[in-house]
Amino acid sequence: MKKSIFTLTILTLFAALFMHACAPAPETAPTPASLASAYLVTDYADAASLWNQLAFGTLQLEGTPNAVTPGQAKELLPLWQAVLSLMGSDTVAEAELTALQDQIAQVMAVEQIQAIAAMQITNADLSAFYAEYGIVLPTPIPGVTKVSGSGSSVSQADREATKTAAQALGTPVGTGGGGTTGQASKTLLYEKVIVLLTEISTR
Repeated sequence: MKKSIFTLTILTLFAALFMHACAPAPETAPTPASLASAYLVTDYADAASLWNQLAFGTLQLEGTPNAVTPGQAKELLPLWQAVLSLMGSDTVAEAELTALQDQIAQVMAVEQIQAIAAMQITNADLSAFYAEYGIVLPTPIPGVTKVSGSGSSVSQADREATKTAAQALGTPVGTGGGGTTGQASKTLLYEKVIVLLTEISTR
């Protein structure tokens, strides 16, 4: 009897091991994409980059039912300040920018991002925006933000507001003077977002 029980136990053990070996391996979870890319796309004609869509779209939301609220502005302001700082760096990692993009998307309501997506912002829209400030854009490279120009036409009041906000957050921002005017013009769109958020956060 003991021998039969021992044999049965061994057979049960082998059966369990066999079933485990034959079980399909668990699927590896896919690497999550940017949260913004769940709503914003670049597969339409002359589509602006996701960053430019977020920035320009945020400006365009002002005055609409989906405008950024004062509470959101206070959370978004340091994030866009960080974006402005990282955009001027040659050593920034893509993961850092994606993480910032995710944080911005998390602060904004789904309806706001969907409203931006519905705008289908193009590089032509951005060219018209920069032209208002006397800056001519070169032919854009998909997914890359490049702006040329001899100087930035951001008003002194706007630039001071940006600088004040940056200093309060400990984030350095170029003054646009001397040899940095070219770089300042490249970040005009982001500076405008920061100025708007600074204004909204104080309402």
